[in-house]
Formats: sequence, structure tokens, C-alpha cells
Amino acid sequence: MRTRKKVKQTKADLVFSTFIYIILILAGICTLFPFLDVVLTSITPTEEIVKGAKNLITIPTHPTLSHYEYVFRGNNAILRAMGVTVFRTVVGTLLSLLVTALTAYPLSKRSLPFRNGLMKYFFFTMIFTAGMIPTFLVVRTLGLTDTIWAFILPGVLNVYNMIIMRTFFMGVPEELEEAARIDGCGDFKILFQIVLPVSKPVLASIGLFYAVWHWNSFFDAVMYITDRNLWPLQTLLREILLTTSTSELLGNTGSLADATPPSTAVIDATIMISCIPIMLVYPFLQKHFAKGVMVGSIKG
Repeated sequence: MRTRKKVKQTKADLVFSTFIYIILILAGICTLFPFLDVVLTSITPTEEIVKGAKNLITIPTHPTLSHYEYVFRGNNAILRAMGVTVFRTVVGTLLSLLVTALTAYPLSKRSLPFRNGLMKYFFFTMIFTAGMIPTFLVVRTLGLTDTIWAFILPGVLNVYNMIIMRTFFMGVPEELEEAARIDGCGDFKILFQIVLPVSKPVLASIGLFYAVWHWNSFFDAVMYITDRNLWPLQTLLREILLTTSTSELLGNTGSLADATPPSTAVIDATIMISCIPIMLVYPFLQKHFAKGVMVGSIKG
């Protein structure tokens, strides 16, 4: 059994490694601190928020979920916005994966006529975009304004994601497809029954990209939607951030125990409601994520 020899580090290497670790730790603290503050504020009772208003961060002595109850109590807007967001995320991700796969697969074949010209066309759309106003005019002309499809169809294909998937498809052994053609399979059957089943890493990665984009998007609703019933969760959260006031902490009762929660607590609880569902998806896709991105980036 071979023993691995450790590479001896010089003093300069140790100093450099220590410096890198310090930078990474500080970056991690700067990244996690705001999130930790949101989590703690969302479960801190109103009394403790008021008492610790001047503190950098308030650690609750008696955690509570009352702020979450306040957000959901009789608030159909939150539930409706959550439903819109879930619908656009699920349907939009599946539809985008389908369109991306149908575009990337033929472009991965060297025998495709005008393949290089088509790729230049897609590259051109990555560098030069029409802009906000022409995009809005197209969406309005197609009759998509004030419909949920305005969230899905304009961004159904992301060229960067398509290129990653195309590069992954180029690495699929040609022998698999040749064997399928001998058995009488056509292009669609090869794609859906041979290529896609062995492409789970890249599908998981690209699907996660699309899902996160759909879940976090809010500006498209600002542009295309005037009906508040069609607002996704992120747009509603933006409205809460812009309109919620910190005044009237005591409400009409004059009692702190029965007071309307401070706006910071309501906002932070709403932020957590919007973050938790998409965070729960990561553990199921993480094992495919790094592999899919790396293979799709370096092969071909």
C-alpha cells in the first residue's frame, strides 16, 4: 500500500494560506451576518425588538413564531403570491428545460447544417439585447401583459444555459445514439430516452439556475402586470419593503403585547418565507450541481 507523501510547505506558503483563510472567514462572516440577523429578528418577540433597537443584533431569549402568524393571519395576498411564484417556478423551469434541451441537442451535432451560423446568432443575443422598452412592446403585442405567461415565455430560453447543456451533450458517447438508431429510434426518441436520462447532472444544474431565477424575479411583474392578484411573492415583498412603516408600534390598543409587530420583524419574516422553499431544494440537487456545471463547462 502506497503512502501519500505530503508536500512540505515553505514559510511563504504558510503565510499565504493563512492570509487566504482569514479572507475567506471574513467573507463568510460578512455573508452570513445579514442572513443571521434576518433569521433572529423574525423570531424575536416585539418587546425584545423594541428594547434592543439600538443593538447591532438582537438574540431572542424567548423565540416566537408570532411574526409568521401575523404575516399569514387573514392575509390572502401572501398565500396567493406564493401560489403564483410556485406555479411560475415549476412550470417555467420545466418548460425552459424542455426548450433548452430541444435547442442544445441539435446544436451539439456537427452534422447540423449552418451549425456555426446558428451558434453565432445565439452568441449575438447574449452580447446585444433589445432593451426594456422593445421587450415590453413585444410582450404587449403578443397579449401576454396581465397574464402569468408574461413571467415564463419571454425568458423561456437562456443562451448561457443552452451552451452549457450543448457542451454536455457533445460529451455523450456517439455509440449510444448509433446503437439506438440501429434499433430504429428517431431523433426525439434518442433525445428523451437515451440522452436525457444520462444527462441528469446538467439537467439538475440548469434546472436549479432556472428555478432560482424564477423564484427571485420581481421586476418582470412590475413591468408587465397591473393586476395585484398576479404578483409573485418577490414583488409583494418589494411592496412590503417600500410601504411598511415603523410607526404605530402600539397600534390602537396601547398595549405592547397586542401591538402590531414592528415592520422589520414583518419584513424579515416575509423574507424567510420567500427563502425557505428554494433553500429546501438545494440539498436534493447539490450532488448533481457541481458535476453538471464542471462537465458542461470543460468538455467539447
